Amino acid sequence: MYDNYIELMIEGMTRGRELQDAFILVLREKEGKRFLPILIPHNGYDMIANALKHKDFTCSKLMNKLAGRVGMTMIGVRLMQPANGETQALLDFELVNEVVSITVPVAEAVVSAIETHSALWVQRDTFERQSRMNNPDKQSMALPLAAMSNNLLKEALKSAVEDDNFELASVLRDELNKRDMAKNNE
Repeated sequence: MYDNYIELMIEGMTRGRELQDAFILVLREKEGKRFLPILIPHNGYDMIANALKHKDFTCSKLMNKLAGRVGMTMIGVRLMQPANGETQALLDFELVNEVVSITVPVAEAVVSAIETHSALWVQRDTFERQSRMNNPDKQSMALPLAAMSNNLLKEALKSAVEDDNFELASVLRDELNKRDMAKNNE
């Protein structure tokens, strides 16, 4: 099932230096040194931190208990590509030789994986594309625009204009306009 996926491990979490509302979960490939940063909301950052530090699995405990009651066992978590400022994940459960997947926010999925000692996975092509943008020797990480919330895009746009980085500003503006048009077409 995970043939075209790369297994990941939690390396740590950080907060953006330039963009203070950027909370980042840093994942590392299990069999290598490349990193995959995942933008998460502030409350997701707190959930994962509490799970790691205090074994607080409040956000996933009920779901995992219910899954166990109906005979489902978690087998893994697949991270999806970010879209419109959110990253979702699929919780994969085995139920009588069948896989049942449930879509949840990435932070809840990570907490569930920590609680059940399940592996985190990402599609190989997604990982390859994103890891090329990040060099572990640098002190910064690149994030795809699709992972950034509208508020974070606006904050980055303001910062780009203040820094006279008009090329970046136009890219950020275009992404915001694209989202506005898609929202208006709904």
